[in-house]
Amino acid sequence: MKQSVPGLIWSVLILFASALIGSMLIFAAEASISKAVLVGVFTSCLTLALLTVHVLDFPFESALQLPSRDFNETLEKVDHLMAAAKPPGSRQSE
Repeated sequence: MKQSVPGLIWSVLILFASALIGSMLIFAAEASISKAVLVGVFTSCLTLALLTVHVLDFPFESALQLPSRDFNETLEKVDHLMAAAKPPGSRQSE
């Protein structure tokens, strides 16, 4: 299956995250527990954001697999509601 997020974008995201983590480490050069916790929390948030992008890139695969049946049922309901909402005598654009 082809991924929807191009490899170049992944490279930029990972490079940007690495640069941010590196700058946090440089500016937190004085060793203290609070700065270490700050860098750890920041790194965790960036990692979770990248993992979220990866999981959403393939919604029908991985551990959080979504069945396409639910999307098809929702699409049918929306189509039915849209057809019911059209005023009488209006032309369909299909």
